[in-house]
Amino acid sequence: MNNDREQETEEKQAEPEAADTRTDATEDKQQGPRVAPSVKPGFLTRTWQACCAPFANIRLPVWNLLLFSRLLLALIVAVFLLSNWSPMRFYLFGLYIEAPRALSIIVLLAVGFLVGWLSRSPRREQESESEE
Repeated sequence: MNNDREQETEEKQAEPEAADTRTDATEDKQQGPRVAPSVKPGFLTRTWQACCAPFANIRLPVWNLLLFSRLLLALIVAVFLLSNWSPMRFYLFGLYIEAPRALSIIVLLAVGFLVGWLSRSPRREQESESEE
């Protein structure tokens, strides 16, 4: 009896394998042979691939509130600069200087930032480092 059961299980196991080999053979006939095409890519395709290859690994930044606010501020500054491009005349050390208003605002802002940065107290930096 044990022999009969073993034979039945062996036959059941053998049948799905035979069925699998038949389906594989029919699928190969339907798909045909797998061969690479003999046509080489054209000039435009090669040029496009060469142009796009350096940009394939670029990842876009994650949009968050900080990035959005920086871009919005940059847009506002750009609109401000373009709207204030009319010339402005300065009298400085006996010389008349004529420059765009936007450029003069940027220069004055940079000078003020530089003066503030250079005049900071070294004691404050040392105190903040000792607190940490």
